Amino acid sequence: MSNSEVTSGSETTAEPVRQDRARRRWAKNPLRSFTFLVSLPAVLVYLGVCGLVLLTLSIMTSEINRIDSDRGRKAVIAALNSFITSLGENVADEATWTEAYINTYVTFNPAWLDDTWGSTARTSENYDTAIVTDVKGNILFGEGKAGVFDGNIAEHFSGTELLTASLQRGIDAYGSTARFASFSRNSRGAAGIAAAVIHSTTGLITTPGEERRILWFSRQIDEGMLKQIALNFQIPTPELLPEHADLENTIALTDAGGAEVSHLKWEPQRPGDVAFNHAAGVASLVLLVIGFLVFVVLHAFRGSVARRAEADERDWINARYDAETGLINRFGLEESLRKQLTRKQPEQQVAVAYLGLEDYRDAVAAYGEETSMVLLDALLDIFEQAIDGQATLAQVGLDEFVIARPGAEADLVIRHIARKILQGVSAPLPVESWRIKVGVSIGIAEAAINKTDASKPVQMAEAAMRRAHETGGNHIVEHDDSIETERQQRIEVQADIRRGLEADEFDLDYQPIFDFAAQAMIGVEALLRWRRRAGGPKSPGEFIPAAEASGLIEDLGLWALRRACSDLAEMEGLKLSVNVSTVQFRNPMLATQIDQILAETGFQAQRLQLEITESFLLTRPERATAALEELRARGIMIALDDFGTGFSSIGYLRQFKFDRVKLDRSLVDMLDQDPVKAALVESTMVVAYAMGLAVTAEGVERREEAAALTRLGCHEFQGFLFARPLPLEGLARLASEQQEQQRKAG
Repeated sequence: MSNSEVTSGSETTAEPVRQDRARRRWAKNPLRSFTFLVSLPAVLVYLGVCGLVLLTLSIMTSEINRIDSDRGRKAVIAALNSFITSLGENVADEATWTEAYINTYVTFNPAWLDDTWGSTARTSENYDTAIVTDVKGNILFGEGKAGVFDGNIAEHFSGTELLTASLQRGIDAYGSTARFASFSRNSRGAAGIAAAVIHSTTGLITTPGEERRILWFSRQIDEGMLKQIALNFQIPTPELLPEHADLENTIALTDAGGAEVSHLKWEPQRPGDVAFNHAAGVASLVLLVIGFLVFVVLHAFRGSVARRAEADERDWINARYDAETGLINRFGLEESLRKQLTRKQPEQQVAVAYLGLEDYRDAVAAYGEETSMVLLDALLDIFEQAIDGQATLAQVGLDEFVIARPGAEADLVIRHIARKILQGVSAPLPVESWRIKVGVSIGIAEAAINKTDASKPVQMAEAAMRRAHETGGNHIVEHDDSIETERQQRIEVQADIRRGLEADEFDLDYQPIFDFAAQAMIGVEALLRWRRRAGGPKSPGEFIPAAEASGLIEDLGLWALRRACSDLAEMEGLKLSVNVSTVQFRNPMLATQIDQILAETGFQAQRLQLEITESFLLTRPERATAALEELRARGIMIALDDFGTGFSSIGYLRQFKFDRVKLDRSLVDMLDQDPVKAALVESTMVVAYAMGLAVTAEGVERREEAAALTRLGCHEFQGFLFARPLPLEGLARLASEQQEQQRKAG
């Protein structure tokens, strides 16, 4: 654990975290006006429900019957339309026939017509009458189940003049493939009739309009036909009415001229009536049971009301106090501060100390929940002894606490308490068989609050605590304008990053990595850029820290990895190096997320190298080892980035399994003139090569530096001396030029 000291010592038994810090604040009489406010309304509601259920069933019955009637009507209409459409398709298919064209235009052959269409009409279910006429409707041939047809077709079927005219307009508009079909009346009742001009298979009509021959198919609408469509479409069997009847379930059949041909009726199934009979019986039984249950429930409700009041009181306490420690929480603290305000004093000064425990979460992970609770109780003892009843202590997070005091001299008291707490945690705490050192970062702020804004000093102190944590921890930072400005700027940058991700404003540049010995580019490092930002470009040094602080670095990192893998998928000769933040490495789903990206982009795991810094290794060495092993098992290479900065040491190379070490620019700069740097690089090279690790020097900008590194055994370079970061197009050109040079050299 970083910033912590753990030593074994004599076993000390500490009391568990106390649960009695919260006190009951209110109570009420749960049975007041029970009879008039609960029992009587319940009986009235029950009677109303009974009436409403019966009314609802009646309405539902009517609606179900209406819906079924509409459905039946639509189904019958659809079946009849399908019948007419099918008749039209049949006549169109038969009329489009070169042999028919020859036997009606070239040589009129009644025998052929009878063998072809007449015999079919007498035996087929598709049509029972076949007629050939000229454009004026004069019958040239007519055969069917009813016998021979002669004269004019209008004498046998109604609406044929309008059908002929519509057919002519269709030919003018669409050509020879036009066809028309409709209902019609004949001597036997209602029938379907369809017409099409006989033409060759090619679709060309070479006969003048007045000499055209029209093929007519008709099918009588009779009981057999209606039964067939009822069977095909699963509808009630319609019946032909001898005369018009104003009934609900009827439809009128009209010919091409709009004249009524006949009427059809059918018997609705009325499923609503059946449903009502079943539902009413069940509903009556259910209502009786409900009535009995209402009586039982009302009888038992008095006890239930009392228990509910107790539960409400517990909820009230839980909303204001931490369940583990019994300390007041953030909501309870702000509520308490607001209650101290009055009409005479609508505003008052409040001083706040915000405490953030250092490494407490690591202690939980390392020693278990029970030990960590004992540790927390010891810390709370120190806090309460320092407060000594002079301020309010609240717990606002697992490892974060707030101490608040209103009043004119509250800031002096809070500062004194904060110093006493720092002194109290300066030594390791005895916890069971351990002595554990946990630090604390403290932020202090003072501000005036009112009833609408009681959180202001807490937020200010929290920002100061974050500054204390970022500057090493274990000390006090008082809030000032620069902290608030920085907090607001960070919030704005974080919001801007979210917007930039949604607007796809980010880009990647690729800095080549060269093998100096082979004089060839062997890989690239992907670098995130934000040049297309709506408010102007922003450097990585500005937006990366804000992204890491807010957790947005995970979204940015995954976006960069997906884009880089997609960009370089086809450049098979190059390896890809991508930086992964500490926040990403702490995510146990990182390996799964990388698997998904590699699968989506088709990028090979063996070509991918992830660069990590020492911060993750320092804070969570066990988790770091497991995460690195999980990634390396997939064939992904791991590089230790920025070697030579901070606490980096050769010991890391022995402790963790890396594939590559990247020497930081600070170690490479002026290497040729600094013997200490040269010695450090040389020792790193010896250890790295002995362990089978590759070494890459970053930030090489001078030839002298490259020469010195080469003498020390390093031959992989990255820096402005060789190439600046390039957009994808520039990288593609560089790779193409290298391939061309290799081709010529080979």
